[in-house]
Amino acid sequence: MKFSYSFSLTPAAPPTPPAEKLHRYDYNEFSLSLPEDWRQDLNPEERTFTWHSAKARASITVSADFFEVPEEKWHEVAEVSLNSRHHVLESSPPGPVSVIARSIRPYSGGGGLELSYAAETPEVTYLYLGYVTSRKVFNFTLTSKAGKVAAITLYNETMQNRLRVKVP
Repeated sequence: MKFSYSFSLTPAAPPTPPAEKLHRYDYNEFSLSLPEDWRQDLNPEERTFTWHSAKARASITVSADFFEVPEEKWHEVAEVSLNSRHHVLESSPPGPVSVIARSIRPYSGGGGLELSYAAETPEVTYLYLGYVTSRKVFNFTLTSKAGKVAAITLYNETMQNRLRVKVP
């Protein structure tokens, strides 16, 4: 009698988690889809929207300022935007601000500049994406108390699958 045994050295694929139900928020300048645990807050500032998730320990703020920006002023407006965000973060407690990344570059789709800024304090990770175009400055900010890795994971997921911005 002959026995034959075989073993698979490749682990079985982990089960695919069920797809998250997302709520879609559609506005003139952007659309954002967020899991059901995210709640939209009232914001007294015009053209500013905020959401928070206790589960993710994070908040999102989206705003747009509409004014004509000549192309030769785009870089100057971008610098002012990034510098003002950094100064606000520095003046907020607690502790020192460590800049993770900062950039201003031409938007890949043309028609403007893309801004990014990432920083952390002892309690908060702050991730920002913005656009300066001839007709607006668009701002997306994710603030997280869940740590840098969790914040970056959430930010990347949001940028890849959940946020659509109308540029220019």
